[in-house]
Amino acid sequence: MNWEENPLDIRALTFDFWNTLAIDSKPAMVRELAAERMTTELKKAGIEISNEDMFIAFAECRSICYSYQEDKEIDFVPKEQLDWILKYFKIEAPQDMWNRLFIHYTTSLFDIPPTFTEGLAGVLEKLKQSYKLAVICNTGRTPGWVVRKILKDYLLEQYFDALVFSNETGIAKPNPAIFEITARLLNTKPPLIMHVGDDPTTDVGGALRAGFRAGWYNPIGIEKDVECDIIIESLDELLEIE
Repeated sequence: MNWEENPLDIRALTFDFWNTLAIDSKPAMVRELAAERMTTELKKAGIEISNEDMFIAFAECRSICYSYQEDKEIDFVPKEQLDWILKYFKIEAPQDMWNRLFIHYTTSLFDIPPTFTEGLAGVLEKLKQSYKLAVICNTGRTPGWVVRKILKDYLLEQYFDALVFSNETGIAKPNPAIFEITARLLNTKPPLIMHVGDDPTTDVGGALRAGFRAGWYNPIGIEKDVECDIIIESLDELLEIE
């Protein structure tokens, strides 16, 4: 990106989490671990459900979650997801069992953590010297508190002035409201904020609808016409902003 030809007045940067700052390194294994722990927990109560059937329930629940986020622009939060799965299997779980199932459902990422973008800490450290920074994340099965702990464990939380998660707000990208919430937390006007993310609809489209600048993170060079302010293939390109 030639910043001299495309000057931007930016005071804050917000980032998508998944597929921008971090990659789910082994998504199948993460799901398998969650499913195995849940079926083992149910087996203790005399409820026999195969891992394969649990995978099917996970997939259908995930489709509903994506539909809520992309079509309704609200979040189908993890607690609602677990309730849906239990209803799918016609299970009425007492509260103590429900609590254990919820931990099994939402926390397997601790055992198989994501892979962060190469050099991320160094890039954030340099950006932090000039900009306010935030994360805006659609959470899916993994709630905000899990992502927040992973960021803290990897010493990345310190760089962000705000961490905004769809399951905590009830609002999901591309809904402009989740961007507006973030702008208020940053105490910065939307036109002075650039959101960077990989998804042309939820990240780029949502940011533009909220009055943000939008940077499309396209590390593998997808050939697609996306309306945005900039296209970057590497996060360290953001260090070139004048």
